[in-house]
Amino acid sequence: MSARADQQADSPSAATWAGFLLMCLGMFMAILDIQVVATSLPTIQRALTISPSAMSWIQTAYLIAEVIAIPLTGLLTHALSLRWLFVIAVSLFTIASVGCAFSGGFAVLLTFRVLQGFSGGVLIPAVFSAVFTLFPARLHPVATTIGGAIAVLAPTVGPVVGGWITQTWSWPWLFLINLVPGTIAALVTPLLLPKERMHLRAFSRLDKSSLILLAAALASLMIGLKEAPQRGWASMLCLSLLIGSVAGIALLIRRTLRAADPIAQLT
Repeated sequence: MSARADQQADSPSAATWAGFLLMCLGMFMAILDIQVVATSLPTIQRALTISPSAMSWIQTAYLIAEVIAIPLTGLLTHALSLRWLFVIAVSLFTIASVGCAFSGGFAVLLTFRVLQGFSGGVLIPAVFSAVFTLFPARLHPVATTIGGAIAVLAPTVGPVVGGWITQTWSWPWLFLINLVPGTIAALVTPLLLPKERMHLRAFSRLDKSSLILLAAALASLMIGLKEAPQRGWASMLCLSLLIGSVAGIALLIRRTLRAADPIAQLT
């Protein structure tokens, strides 16, 4: 019995592989979204009558939320389990995509882009976390290659897909293309991935101060890098943002290394 159990654990089922491929689909959607929107920002700007300076925040807000979400994925996976973390993330991403498509102004579009960015930021590292939790060591190279190839494919085809959608249909379809695959992934994946126990108490032990510090430091870094080409690297605003970001990250690392329940595992 023990030998048979070991053999089964060393040979993931077809359902596990199918679930992993659906997770890769979610990652593909998140990465592709950045590219297709970037190619069509002028069209969206004209349609919603948004100023060029404000329009740049549509991409920046997505990236800031994405960067904040990535280091939290480990904690979220432990609390929710890989299966339900993916389902929640891909569901939020799909809902936010529909919200972006039907946005009538800058504020609404920006709000949904932040939600898109955060959920998309969870989808990307979740795939590579799944490589190590779903498959034995001998299959790690295969699963990593599949995930890596899909991650590289998305930015390669993104500009072409974005331009074609905008010219053939209209800009809302840049977001609505996520509806069908996102819905399928959200409904089917929980039936395929292995069941795991959730640890919701991990949220009660969350270091909220570190979370705020993490968000502030990464947001300052992203905004500083965004504004530097226009304002100059030596401008007071950019220097303040970048120095503040470095100081915040240093303080976060120090706090995390000493915390009983760190927000992210650094060692």
